[in-house]
Amino acid sequence: MWGRFSALPAYLGGKRRLCRLIFALLATSVPRERWPSLTLLDPFLGGGSVSLFAKAQGLRVACNDLALRSAAVGRALIANSTVTLTAADVALLTQEPSGPYAHSTEQRYSPSVFSLDHARLLDRALSWVQSGLFPEPKRSLAIVLLVKWALRIQPMSMLRGTDARAAFGGDYDRVSPRRVGHYLRSQELLRPAALWRLAQETNLGVFPGQGSASQQDAFAFLDHTVGDVVYLDPPYPTTTAYEREYEVLDELLEGESRPTSPFSTDSEMLISLFDACRDIPVWPVSLNNAAFSLQQLKDLLRPHRPNIRAVQVPYRHLGSIASEEKNETNREYVILATA
Repeated sequence: MWGRFSALPAYLGGKRRLCRLIFALLATSVPRERWPSLTLLDPFLGGGSVSLFAKAQGLRVACNDLALRSAAVGRALIANSTVTLTAADVALLTQEPSGPYAHSTEQRYSPSVFSLDHARLLDRALSWVQSGLFPEPKRSLAIVLLVKWALRIQPMSMLRGTDARAAFGGDYDRVSPRRVGHYLRSQELLRPAALWRLAQETNLGVFPGQGSASQQDAFAFLDHTVGDVVYLDPPYPTTTAYEREYEVLDELLEGESRPTSPFSTDSEMLISLFDACRDIPVWPVSLNNAAFSLQQLKDLLRPHRPNIRAVQVPYRHLGSIASEEKNETNREYVILATA
């Protein structure tokens, strides 16, 4: 299973390290032999690790995300069980289109985010993805591939590196010594072989199973999708908004940035979310201690699901740049709430 996780983009807040714990808790309420007969809903797909893990465990998965950068993961890897990227597909992405095409990356994000060569390759590849020559699910597979590629250009997969402009302008004296090596190695990503290696990683996430994917508001998804288990991992209150962190990806993939999710700013949204899940029996829930203590979260859940099993684990999030106090006190809550 862990090799399959390499298919996923390295988004912040991914739950790869927590999947075993999440599903071990699920097994305490729902025996594993029943899993192939159940549907798990994932209304906040994000990086896709829980949905991919659930599919590998035999559950049917219905996943959703409002952002294309995440919905593409669902279409490419959860809803798709047979189609993979070929070497010919990847070679086409690097070719210069014969007609005019948008140069958005070059014009808007070079050298502030990407070097000129990286930007030009990304513009070429995006033009092919949008040309109609990549029908679904190959279109989404190609999007996942390009997102993975773009995130590897800057350190820690963060496209807001403050010294990127200096690095891509050749002014390495103004670049953090810890980042210089990464920026130099990012030039290797321009080689066709590097893109093919990432495509092979992406293909590892394609395997037999049952799944569907949608791109809509989480409440709309929950209103018309039937399931037995719902995994709740909404954006965490008071933490960095994904819409800010991945604004560049949203602009390039969808032509516009996204407004900040209300879940990032309003903790009361959790109450509305719990109410929307009232007809689903079993709720695995992930949250951290940025806005709630574990007891406060239990108190929020108990009117909706009285039976609660909870675990809190130390969780380093961007440990190399977070403060020592943050690294010491950060906790992730993993909860199983049942009727």
